[in-house]
Amino acid sequence: MRKKNEEIFQAIRAYVNYYYMKTGHGPSTRDIEAGTGIQRITVQRYLQAMKESGEIEYGGRRGTKNAFAKTIVACVMVPCYGKVKCGAPNDPFVDVTETVRLPRSWVGEGEFYILEADGASMKDIGIDPGDLIVIRRQDTAKPGEVVVAMVDGETTLKRFLPEEGRIVLHPENRDFADIVVEGERMAHFAVQGVAVRIIKAVR
Repeated sequence: MRKKNEEIFQAIRAYVNYYYMKTGHGPSTRDIEAGTGIQRITVQRYLQAMKESGEIEYGGRRGTKNAFAKTIVACVMVPCYGKVKCGAPNDPFVDVTETVRLPRSWVGEGEFYILEADGASMKDIGIDPGDLIVIRRQDTAKPGEVVVAMVDGETTLKRFLPEEGRIVLHPENRDFADIVVEGERMAHFAVQGVAVRIIKAVR
């Protein structure tokens, strides 16, 4: 009997998690019945037991949340746009390759996207080819921040060093030269975001 009870608990937990991941809110008892095949009166009894144990929040018709579901609220969905050159600029990213969920505590507030590092110009600050760079989407940056910048219609990842009358995009690798943007090229320059976190590739 204990094994049977635990199987029902596990089925309900799994469905609540699945439903919350899919819809962003907890399922009703009717939803759980339809999704698991467990009779609604049994679902209600088990949800009440889970509520009393502190495992879930359960408000009857208002649906349910469990501890796992609560953490989803504190996450953000971030699109991945492919590669960005850590070297010479490359063609702009355009296609979303996938979307990943990141804890809001990792990135803070704002709108974000992810690019994969390609090249070695930022290796001295620990950005290697294949690493994922989480970028906060914005069109301004503070001096010294690592930015994704558009230069002459192409993108690159560099340290942003504005000077009077020009902008220096500095690589963190002594084997690479600065990219200096000045004169007419200033009209074709734009900051597209600021790096906020590096997710290291497994090697």
